[in-house]
Amino acid sequence: MYIESKPCWKSLCCLIAAGIFLGGAVDSNAEDMAAGIAVATSVQGSIQIKDAESQSTQPKLHDTLILNASTIETGKDAHIFLALSNGIGIGIGENSAVLFETFIQKPFTEKRESLSYEPSVSILSIRLIDGTIAVVSNNLSPLSEARVFLPTGELQIHSATCIIQNSDMGAQITAYAGLLTYKYPNRQHRELIVEPQSMRITPQSAMLGEVTESMTLSALPKAVEQFAQATQHASKRVFFKAGDNGHPPRPVLITSPTYFDQAVARPYEYNE
Repeated sequence: MYIESKPCWKSLCCLIAAGIFLGGAVDSNAEDMAAGIAVATSVQGSIQIKDAESQSTQPKLHDTLILNASTIETGKDAHIFLALSNGIGIGIGENSAVLFETFIQKPFTEKRESLSYEPSVSILSIRLIDGTIAVVSNNLSPLSEARVFLPTGELQIHSATCIIQNSDMGAQITAYAGLLTYKYPNRQHRELIVEPQSMRITPQSAMLGEVTESMTLSALPKAVEQFAQATQHASKRVFFKAGDNGHPPRPVLITSPTYFDQAVARPYEYNE
């Protein structure tokens, strides 16, 4: 499966410029936002979601979830893929702990419904405590914010498909499509991570404002790319319709095209 890439530098630069110029608009509109929702498009193994009140639940396939202020923990050989109402796809691998510090979204109207672009403005802030997370944000609005916080710094996600891993070896950041901005802890230095690129940053090198190791995508296990592909697929599995009177969006599952290619026995077909 091919990972969609939109390597148009002009478009990327416009997105970044618009985000910088209009970034204040997101904060000023935050009070008009409500909790965004997500749909679990694939669930496997032991997974726990803990909400802001520390209540734990086991998510099921196609559950609609409120991620704002929630923590997701996965066990061995477990994973969960999510389609978010702002168009982002999220994949969480095994033995991972991910805190969704903020996921809020401005309500949108029926006229704004779309699979091609984010219909609203949103703020997504994720803290990767441990493990692996994939993020696909190909259709994110330039007015929206999507960030992943790591022990070694902060990652700002523009229009991208990426894998982020955190372990005792440091943070491994891989861009399969698009552009990411990595900010070191002192916030005085940053790295632009452009497809196809992967880099590892240890806590020690992060304090120095340096990349520990850069590598090509061919040097990574094939499973990493497959995880990115699965997350990209998850981002397209759900269509979010506008909620009534400012209520949360309503998810509608989209059937895979391969479903319609299956041979179906018809009662009006007879053997000659």
